Amino acid sequence: MQFIATLKHLFIPHHTNNQKAKLLHSSSLIALSLLLLLFQFGLKLGSGVMPQILGYAANISVEEVVRLTNEKRAENGLSPLSMNQQLVSGATAKGADMLARDYWAHVAPDGTQPWKFFTDAGYKYRYAGENLARDFTNAGSAVEAWMASPSHRENLLSSKYSEIGIAVVEGDLAGADTTVIVQFFGTKQGVATGVQTASAKTAVAEAPAPEVKPVLQYEKTAGDLTAVTARISPFSLFKGVSMGIVELLIVLVIADALYVSIKGVSRVAGRSFAHLSFMGMILAILLILKSGQIL
Repeated sequence: MQFIATLKHLFIPHHTNNQKAKLLHSSSLIALSLLLLLFQFGLKLGSGVMPQILGYAANISVEEVVRLTNEKRAENGLSPLSMNQQLVSGATAKGADMLARDYWAHVAPDGTQPWKFFTDAGYKYRYAGENLARDFTNAGSAVEAWMASPSHRENLLSSKYSEIGIAVVEGDLAGADTTVIVQFFGTKQGVATGVQTASAKTAVAEAPAPEVKPVLQYEKTAGDLTAVTARISPFSLFKGVSMGIVELLIVLVIADALYVSIKGVSRVAGRSFAHLSFMGMILAILLILKSGQIL
């Protein structure tokens, strides 16, 4: 009986909660907000302490990234890119370097340019480019994110490139288990003598400059990784819990408004429409939120 009484107190307008579900009281809403913040902090902490459980484990294959990339190029009247093992080796080395030295950037902390990974792998380029991605759950969402970014899109759809190399590497980045995708583009033609960097784009001097563009971040074991042990995405978990709470509150506000209308309850402060609008806005934001970053 005590359990049922508690449920009534929390969810149903009743004399014990001043004819308004306890969860809709200001004190309860503040408490829920604080709990969500603590939950988010706990997930962030947990992803570092228990990476085997909490992390951005993704089912991403190198072949799928290449296929989707060529699909986008075909849609735009461009020829497909062929896989080059030297570019794969270079991309793998770049991904491993980012994880080993804990940085998320085109240029390493010591100033090492992305082009070094091309030449170290034996790839003598005329044009070269790089895209990075991290924390995406599948190849499709990563490629779509690149396509939505003007600079990444330009890199992906450049007619200057004829070859591609992909690495999907997994490891710890900034204290969190992460999946990183490294996408190298290139065209061979002798040895390029220099590279100039300009934020999102990098051009090579002499032989037509290689172009570098933001790279979507993703994490996975280097090489032709096709699948990873299932894990719980902290982002997806937090988003799901948050949406569940907001949806519950929306239902309670609607039920409360109906109760007030049917029972003719008089309240000093009753703003059901304003509350619904605010919660609806929060729900809309949660719905459009997506995991993953591009650089």
